[in-house]
Amino acid sequence: MKFSSIKEYFYKLNNLCYVITLIPLGVFIFLYLKMQEGEISAIIQEQQQIMIIQIVVFVLSTTILTIVHLVAKRKMKVHSRELSLGNKMNRYFYLGLNRIVVGALVSVLVAGGLLITASEIFSAYFLGILLWMAYQWPTPKKMCAELLLKGDEKEMVLYKRESL
Repeated sequence: MKFSSIKEYFYKLNNLCYVITLIPLGVFIFLYLKMQEGEISAIIQEQQQIMIIQIVVFVLSTTILTIVHLVAKRKMKVHSRELSLGNKMNRYFYLGLNRIVVGALVSVLVAGGLLITASEIFSAYFLGILLWMAYQWPTPKKMCAELLLKGDEKEMVLYKRESL
């Protein structure tokens, strides 16, 4: 990714993350409202099947999000050994963005569960995914911690300075 300043870097990264987050949020809210109005009805009505789908979606979502978190954490350790701050920031950009994208994709899975079953438990699942995405959100402080930045690099990123 090309950026001319640290401010621009975080501006672009945050804007992309907001867009990626808002799309599934809008889809989920749309589906939820249509179900509340009765315009969309559940495909599956049997309680036992609904329970199975709830458990499968929960386990699948939790597994995917945990794997993404652990893989990103491991890759951050590898990328923290880069010599150049620019290279570290480039790698962090894509890892941070990938975490948010996976969260959005998992939220689409939860929206599908809502569509199939009309069970309101999927609203709680969706809220959990949004909280996970908020925890994974790329910020200057989080970047410094994950990339193990110290000294001048940390100060440049935290305070979005161009030079010391």
